[in-house]
This record gives sequence, structure tokens and C-alpha cells, in this order.
Amino acid sequence: MKIPDYFKEVRYVGRAKGARRTYHVFEGSHAYLVVSPNSRGGLNVNPVSRKAPELISRRFRGRHVTSKRLAKAGGPFRAAFAPLNALYVMVALGRASKLKVMEGRSMVFSIK
Repeated sequence: MKIPDYFKEVRYVGRAKGARRTYHVFEGSHAYLVVSPNSRGGLNVNPVSRKAPELISRRFRGRHVTSKRLAKAGGPFRAAFAPLNALYVMVALGRASKLKVMEGRSMVFSIK
């Protein structure tokens, strides 16, 4: 997919607070975009599949999940930060919440 395609018809969805920064989530016509500031004054933008929220809800509804567990489930969550970015999308959509509990170094999310 071409980069301009990610930014067609983009609308702001919400935000999710991570361990160190806040992530802003936008919904585009082809993917969700997770945007965060970087240390050089720029922005990091990571695409998340439009199918991700439905897959996560279907597999993990009512359960507590970490990005490691999500990565082990396979599907579109195999890339390095793809599982965590997908969980941030879930929080921004109101379909998950980040718990104050940690599992080792991993944040725990409750899927609604």
C-alpha cells in the first residue's frame, strides 16, 4: 500500500496512555494510525489493521491480555510492536482498558 493511502479520510478516534507517553489513534480508510511523539521532536506513526479490533474482541473478550499473549495468537500481530499498537487502538475505541497491574514488564489490558 502506498503511504498517501494511509492518510485518506483520516479522523481522530481517541487516545491511549502507555507506560511513558500518550498515543493518539486515527482511523483511516485502510488502517488505524497510532501516532506518538518521539525524542527528536517528530512523530512516530504506526499502522494497525482495520480488522485488528474485531479479531481481538472475538478471541479475548472478557479476558486480560498482554502484548506477548496477543503476539502468540498470531494473525496480524507478529511484527515487533504490532500487538501493543493494536491494544492502544482498542483502548482509544473504548473496547479495552489498560490496567494498573503489570505482568513482569508487560502492561495488562482488559478486553471488553
